[in-house]
Amino acid sequence: MSRDFWRWLRPGLLLALAAMLVFGGCSTMKKWVGMESEDDKELAEEVTAPEAQQETVMIDGKPYVRSKNPYWLVYPNQPEYLYVEKGREMVGLQQHLINSLAKAVGKEQAKSAGKTVPPDKLQELVRQEVERILQEQGLGGFVSRGKAEKAPVAGRAVAIIPDLDTPKNYDGLNRTMAAALSEVLGRQKDLKVSGQDQVQEALRKAGVAGKLTLPQNVRALGDSLGVQGLILTGVVPPEKGAPGVMMLEVYDTFLGTKAQSMAEPVEGAGLKPETVTRFARQNAMRAAAEVMNIEWFGRVEFVKEGKVYLSLGQNAGLKVGDRLKVVSPGKEVVNPHTKAVLGYTADVPQGELKVTELLGSSGAVALAVSGGPFKSNEKVKAR
Repeated sequence: MSRDFWRWLRPGLLLALAAMLVFGGCSTMKKWVGMESEDDKELAEEVTAPEAQQETVMIDGKPYVRSKNPYWLVYPNQPEYLYVEKGREMVGLQQHLINSLAKAVGKEQAKSAGKTVPPDKLQELVRQEVERILQEQGLGGFVSRGKAEKAPVAGRAVAIIPDLDTPKNYDGLNRTMAAALSEVLGRQKDLKVSGQDQVQEALRKAGVAGKLTLPQNVRALGDSLGVQGLILTGVVPPEKGAPGVMMLEVYDTFLGTKAQSMAEPVEGAGLKPETVTRFARQNAMRAAAEVMNIEWFGRVEFVKEGKVYLSLGQNAGLKVGDRLKVVSPGKEVVNPHTKAVLGYTADVPQGELKVTELLGSSGAVALAVSGGPFKSNEKVKAR
């Protein structure tokens, strides 16, 4: 395949989005590109609802098929499925990706070979290209960026924590969800996932008081674990006729604020291990993308004999001689009348550092140019 072809394809995020669906638990896409595991097959058999199967009916002599309603969960009282004239049914993003990717790869191969590519060969070509994108570019291959923007760093560190406020009888399900999410994200090139033993130790050391979602607790856990993002998993049980809810919440540990949340309602009888596992898998890549879009920062690990040791190195694009800024988070701005949080003021500069030595991919040594003395867990950003 020509280099120009793939250079055109990647900016469109076509393969990247396909990769999100493949590794995020999208069973149809996995099956089509030959990546579906036995666990995925079993899970699909267990959770596939009868109403999701297509049916055809004849109305005024024309075939009508059951189609996904694009307004379901968008407007109130909308049904999940509608009957529409055959040929006009809704084509979801997943199928668009499959069709477009197959068309693009098939056209390029046909041009080279002078004939149509067999479906089984086309499927293998798609699978190989998806794997290549993930291996070479990792998650950074599908993080949205401007054309001229170059990310200073691709990698992120994240910790996944089951929310401590989950009722005890749902704690097992919540931990199952967290484990499933950790398993998927742990396979990604650009994400480093903290182990559960590290998480438990951090919870003990951070002195968390009150809800984990309080900004001060998120920041304390971030400092203890050395991560840029936290993902809290949660299960809200059904109550008074209302359905239960499965949740993933992504937090930025620099400010301690929520970056994004994902939720799915489910009836009480449907809250089972396979249900929460499916939810975690299907939303894993979306959660990963949110973590990747958190503004990257490093931390001062410790100071010894005048040298400042940092938790960022080649993975941040650092070179010897680079200047770095030491900052502290801005202040929260709250409306005095409504008490609504409007945002945060700009970072407060604390000083500047100059890199004198790199310690592999994730560490560096620097000397103070201005400011200081600096201490452990002060935040550092590349200039």
